[in-house]
Amino acid sequence: MFGWIALIAFWTVAIRLWVVDGPKTPLIFIALWIIGLLAFPRFGWPSYAFMSYQAGLAAILLIIERYKSAMP
Repeated sequence: MFGWIALIAFWTVAIRLWVVDGPKTPLIFIALWIIGLLAFPRFGWPSYAFMSYQAGLAAILLIIERYKSAMP
């Protein structure tokens, strides 16, 4: 269940930030997400490690989005 919440949170915030600020920052985080999606199974790391990584990316994106929306 936590994996779905992290996935939805990441993509929701990435799309919202893309609309508000443009594609630069969300594309960087989407690239990091894709790298994590490919690297975690490659190195044999468990799926919950990727969920934590994904939740961390979502949290950072949310902080960036909140900061940029608060700017005048």
